[in-house]
Amino acid sequence: MEYTFSHLSKVLVANRGEIAVRLIKACKKVGLKSVSIYTDSDATSLHASLADENILLPGENANGYLDTAEILNICQRLNVEAIIPGYGFLSEDASFAQKVVDAGMVFVGPSSESMTEMGQKHRARDLAVSAEVPVVPGTKLLDSQDAALEASKKLGFPIMLKATGGGGGMGLQVCHNEEEIATAFNKVKSRGETLFNNAGVFLEKYYPQSRHIEVQIFGNGTDVVHFGERECSIQRRHQKVIEECPSAFVQKRPGMREKLTKCATAYALQLKYKSAGTIEFLVDDETGDFFFLEMNTRLQVEHGITELCYEVDLVALMLQQADCEKGGKKGLSSEFLHSLQKDVPTGAAIEARVYAEVPYRNYAPSPGLLQAVQWPEGEGIRIDTWVKTGQRIASFYDPLIAKIMVHASDRQSACTKMAKVLSESTLQGPPTNIHFLADVISSKPFSDGETLTNFLETKFSYEPHAIDVLSPGSFTTVQDFPARATSGHGIPKGGPMDNLSSRVANVLVGNKPGMEVLEMTLTGPELLFTAPAVYAVCGAPVSVTVDGEEKSMWSRLTIQAGQKLKIGKIENGGLRFYLAVKGGFPEIPLYLGSKAGTPSLGFGGTQGRQLQMGDWIELHRETKDWAETTDLFTLPKACIPDFDISDIYCMHGPHDSDDFMTEKDKRMLYSTAWKIGHNSNRTGIRLVGPVPEWSRKDGGEGGSHPSNIFDYGYPSPGGINWGGDSSVIFSMDSPDLGGLLCSSTVISADLWRLGQVKPGGYLKLRPTSFELALELTSRVEKFIQDMQAFVDGQSKTVPKLDLTLPNSGLEEGKSDAILRKFPADNERHQVVYRQGGDSFLLVEIGTQTVDVRVTTRIRLLVEKLQKLKNPKLVMNPNVGSVMIQFDPKSITQNDLLNLVHDAESSIQATVDIKIPCREIYVPVVFDHPDIAASEKRYIETNRPTAVYLPDNVEYLRTNNGLSTRRETFETLLKSPYLIVAVGFLVGTPILFPLEPMSGIVGQKYNPTRVSTPGGTIGMGGSLFAIYPVEAPGGYMMFARTMECWDSFGSGPSFSPTRPWLYEPFDIVRYHEVSVKEYDNLMLDYKRGNYKFDIRDGVFDLAEIYSVFENSKSDRGVKEFRERQRKAVVENLAIEKRLYGEWVAAQEAEKEKEAERVKEMMNAEPSITINSPIDANVWKVLVEPGDVLEEGQVVAILEAMKMEINVLCEGEAVGKKVEAIASKPGSVVQPGAWIVVVKAE
Repeated sequence: MEYTFSHLSKVLVANRGEIAVRLIKACKKVGLKSVSIYTDSDATSLHASLADENILLPGENANGYLDTAEILNICQRLNVEAIIPGYGFLSEDASFAQKVVDAGMVFVGPSSESMTEMGQKHRARDLAVSAEVPVVPGTKLLDSQDAALEASKKLGFPIMLKATGGGGGMGLQVCHNEEEIATAFNKVKSRGETLFNNAGVFLEKYYPQSRHIEVQIFGNGTDVVHFGERECSIQRRHQKVIEECPSAFVQKRPGMREKLTKCATAYALQLKYKSAGTIEFLVDDETGDFFFLEMNTRLQVEHGITELCYEVDLVALMLQQADCEKGGKKGLSSEFLHSLQKDVPTGAAIEARVYAEVPYRNYAPSPGLLQAVQWPEGEGIRIDTWVKTGQRIASFYDPLIAKIMVHASDRQSACTKMAKVLSESTLQGPPTNIHFLADVISSKPFSDGETLTNFLETKFSYEPHAIDVLSPGSFTTVQDFPARATSGHGIPKGGPMDNLSSRVANVLVGNKPGMEVLEMTLTGPELLFTAPAVYAVCGAPVSVTVDGEEKSMWSRLTIQAGQKLKIGKIENGGLRFYLAVKGGFPEIPLYLGSKAGTPSLGFGGTQGRQLQMGDWIELHRETKDWAETTDLFTLPKACIPDFDISDIYCMHGPHDSDDFMTEKDKRMLYSTAWKIGHNSNRTGIRLVGPVPEWSRKDGGEGGSHPSNIFDYGYPSPGGINWGGDSSVIFSMDSPDLGGLLCSSTVISADLWRLGQVKPGGYLKLRPTSFELALELTSRVEKFIQDMQAFVDGQSKTVPKLDLTLPNSGLEEGKSDAILRKFPADNERHQVVYRQGGDSFLLVEIGTQTVDVRVTTRIRLLVEKLQKLKNPKLVMNPNVGSVMIQFDPKSITQNDLLNLVHDAESSIQATVDIKIPCREIYVPVVFDHPDIAASEKRYIETNRPTAVYLPDNVEYLRTNNGLSTRRETFETLLKSPYLIVAVGFLVGTPILFPLEPMSGIVGQKYNPTRVSTPGGTIGMGGSLFAIYPVEAPGGYMMFARTMECWDSFGSGPSFSPTRPWLYEPFDIVRYHEVSVKEYDNLMLDYKRGNYKFDIRDGVFDLAEIYSVFENSKSDRGVKEFRERQRKAVVENLAIEKRLYGEWVAAQEAEKEKEAERVKEMMNAEPSITINSPIDANVWKVLVEPGDVLEEGQVVAILEAMKMEINVLCEGEAVGKKVEAIASKPGSVVQPGAWIVVVKAE
């Protein structure tokens, strides 16, 4: 019968997680409006955006959901008529239920009187006795330990002590003898007082061979019906894990269901119970006798399986009952309720609770980032959940992720279906109990129905196949090869820094060479294997032990379940080493086609970060079988590479040509032994050494420094990039475009050796040719192939790797960076082809100035090349160039150059070009407080004075000769912007204004910022950029718009394979919103609900070109450009002075500090605690006068994006700190004093 709601129209859901989602969906289904409440940590939960109105709670974490005053205020403000709490939190809070009623609303649930009665377990027990419902032998409230001891003797052990106010498995303690009573009594009393504000304790006889069976009831205040029973015997820590409807035990015993349901309804009738409730019984497995345990005056977690078997919607019934109450009735009619009651269930249903927890660690919670979530669908499958891919499981709440429910014709079919659903479910990120659940369901005892409350302790043994991370090492990540080699759009290639060692490790254990491994840097982890496994450790020399026993590197070895693998610290040459395990790590999710982790950008690998203590890495399910049948093997020393690396092969270009670097610069570049900087890491290898003199004064429109250049696609990894007068070699997680020139490029075959250079060491760059680079690539790949044949026993020849190349014949001081150059003529722009190592070709059109005709020509060239099926090219277009990445094994550099030049030459020289494009309309907010906060942080932590401080917008105003702040903002609003490139990191769009009067200019931060708010519109040189997420940066912070990188592609304008928003030749138009409006839009975006306004458009080159041509004679534009030119000159002079003063102050401080340390060194001998590595001192954790303890962390160093603890050891133990030799922020070398200790 269809129910029509007459009195309720809006309901507030006072809960979170899956039950909140369930309740909101129920409201929608019956036509009621819903209001959700959420805390900050739950802002991206499904429930926080699913309701008709979603309200942020002011409270912190879990406390927010318990703030009854605020919840009632929200109800009053939004004209809410009823509150439904589900289970947990306020669901059994009698005082809250009464406050709801007193406020003129309906509490969707039982009366406060029923809750009060049932909230005290001893009182609930008394009611059972009066209703002639069997009860477990037990006591009334006990006032002391002695009373508990005396009662226990009478009942006989074992017994269970219970907190009278307890629930959810809390406040319970089993005692097996007299000695356990005292401790247990105090513990239960204390927990009752803490958790439930009720210190009352009683005890009952404990039945170890028992079952937990409950009856679902529903009342209308005068009558009570039932919807059969559920069995919930399988529990961990007294909390249910797997539930069934009906109980297989009851099914086998004729008449038992009738007895149970009769007792349950009789009990509830005493309370004149209304709404949904559950009567729980303890059932003796041997006799079938049952005893009342307690009544839950709320909706149960497991209500869904009753709904499946009894074809009833319990939540809808609760809402209907509440509607009747709101209309002044007692409730739904008894006739209606009895029409829903059935004597027997239809089929069988099973529920499995999926938790973010580690069963192996006694079910310890495991909060973290869910990187991949996917549930199977089909008939008889129901998933109640609150998560989706990208959801972070917070540590503040119950770790329940989902309830998986299946329904089938009988129990055995339901078991089969559940096993299939569990195996097909994808939950990757933090560890969960999903494999544990699958093993339980598939076990013979479960299949046989031996589901006692002690099932997990006596009937089931869990044997996981995993690595338990006891200690993560300095910087450990998951990497595979070749990772994301062709992704583009600012997505770094990723993968092993040393792909030779990683591949050999995989070959040794029998994996494919590119399978995922653990990459470890400087210091390795300690790992507990819960199952036998085949493993190998390769790379820079390091100690390897299993349970303290030394093991060899470059070997195929086995480890047994329960053993610990510990990998030590690099002592000599090299920096990184790799752990391969046969079968890899199957539960590490693929991200954009790779498992490689990029912690600097927060994606891939283990939850987008480096390994942490407590991580859990699943192994292949066949790992035990492989370990039992493998043969041990060790490689001969002759085929192990040398890790003392002092030189690296590179190729000239793209920018060590004469137009950027002098002959002297080139001689310096390739003769210097460059020191490896302490801040080298996966995003770049820092080089410390002499400064180029450069062959030009500045970067023109690209920027003020000679190293500045118009933004272009970087040859990354491998490019040797110059930012100002310092250089960095792009490594595996580097950006793919920017405005800094790359003098030369490390060849592909030597990138693995680049990954092994160590901070503090020295490195020379050896130029070579394209042909010789291919030769070295061939040698490296043949070495891997020969290694595979040797390890597999197909060859007895020991593989060896010759890494020395013959002389390239390149003349010293010269460069072959420019492959070809075609000068401009009357119709065509200049075209320059530059090499970028052996895998990149840079095509530059025009000169270093913005010209929409050039940008359009590049677009047409890209379109032509994209139509070629072979070879496969990855193109990175920009405002005046396109960087083409190619596979030199598929096409030679010369053949590619000819192919590209033919395509470029075939493009007609005309402005009559129309290109279909997207127009994207986005909000913009000015003067957002987050930008001001970022500026303030920079002043406090980086540089206190600069021409662009304290206000970037004010700098842009003065630098462009504009009159007012508003006029500055209007430049952004009055022009459409053409996206000329997408890249750098995570889909950063580079934009150029199509309105001449909006063509403002500005310098870049020096030094760069550590953090920029996501969505910031930055301005640098003559181009703009939108920061896709919070990130470091150097562009002036102008305004904020929507972020444009959705890591998991869950938003409506993104997809899992396309997490970036913008593409080259999109046109962006801004419209202004307030700070409050913007924050609300960003909240929608974070939840995955914001849909970008994207429309079809046309880029008309002739029309746009005419605008710029006409502006050349426009008086207003000319006056603007002249004011701008003068302002730029003035501001550059100011910046030069301020920067000089700042540098001088820094140097003076360094000299002062050096003098202080020198005085210490010349003083009487003391004990010193020294730096073990080239690093930056991040924190000093001791002060003069402190007495040091053994193993105490005295300082934390930062190097290679790793934290390195400096410990108190040896003769410093027990001594007092005399002085701090290296203060935070100072750069130290190995052996440098950190702390001076007084020798007594």
